[in-house]
Amino acid sequence: MSIDAQPPSRASGPSYGFSIRTHLLRLIAAVILPMLALAGVLAWYYGSAARQTIEAERLDVANNLANLLDREIGTLGGFLNGLSISPGFRSGEAGVVEVTAALARERGFEVLALFDRTGAPQLVVPPQARDLLVSGAEAGVPEVIGGRALYLSDLKEVAAAKPGLFFISVPVVVDGRVAYVLSGGVSPKRLQALFAEAGLRSGWGSGIVDRSGILVARSRDANLYVGKPAQPPMAAAAKGEAPSGLFDVVDRDGIDVRNSFYRSPLSGWTAGVAVPAAVVNAPMWHTVMILVVAAVFFIVVSLVLALLVAHRITRAVRQLGQAVVAFATGEPVSVPATTLAELRDVLSLIEGTAAVGPSRPYPPNRG
Repeated sequence: MSIDAQPPSRASGPSYGFSIRTHLLRLIAAVILPMLALAGVLAWYYGSAARQTIEAERLDVANNLANLLDREIGTLGGFLNGLSISPGFRSGEAGVVEVTAALARERGFEVLALFDRTGAPQLVVPPQARDLLVSGAEAGVPEVIGGRALYLSDLKEVAAAKPGLFFISVPVVVDGRVAYVLSGGVSPKRLQALFAEAGLRSGWGSGIVDRSGILVARSRDANLYVGKPAQPPMAAAAKGEAPSGLFDVVDRDGIDVRNSFYRSPLSGWTAGVAVPAAVVNAPMWHTVMILVVAAVFFIVVSLVLALLVAHRITRAVRQLGQAVVAFATGEPVSVPATTLAELRDVLSLIEGTAAVGPSRPYPPNRG
């Protein structure tokens, strides 16, 4: 028999278990699958944390916007308070009224009116802006007479100013008594600049809604939607009691968005921020895609390595089987080259034994 004789086939002997290749693949699966499961759990928590960060940030932006709104209303009210102590303005002096009209225009006021306690206008600045004026009740005269230091109306429809004006009113105190109410009508365009300061990210939307659920300002397409009712969930939030919160809705463009709102404590108006659901879920999907790509890569690499190692081991075992057959039949034993230390030791032992000759039989067991 030559050294190339093949070992007995599996079919001629007893049933065998798994092959070396199968054992290696099972070992790799036992190592990789738990690691992939752990990586999946970590990725899920990471994606959830990133999503929660965006959700918290959108509420912070709504809060920022509400604070900026309070600042703006406070600034406008401060101008009116300063103007209310001017005797020249109250008396209607032409020079004072002219300067006042210019200053008011710079600050966004379209019209100023001095109402008496009954709500009748005593002075309108500029005089030609009388068609921009609303009634004393709509301007908040009863509330200011009743003790309010500052009153902010909702957006009022004014035919001469589309989409309307909102009015800020303050008391005019004479001899320790509220004698008049000074009110100023402001265009909602004044509030459009607040969105740039609020920290909106690219792709996010935002709006400001008055107490009646009417849009007063909007970060996108303001010319189309300001003066119109907000979407029902936002209008309900503006009319409700909750100072802040979250809700989901499909926007006017048909995009699924995640909304947050925050009510201004000074004005009572509500600021809302809308983030597309795709943006909120992007960290999660990004992490999942990275995990899937990494998993496929490592599985393919592991399978290739397992097949290569299994092939080398199988080949060495077959060579060992050939050497054993040669030794058993008394033929010359040729030791093939192998890089497996254990198999190399066994083959060397067989070669050395074959060179010495067959060993004597063991003595019979006399025990």
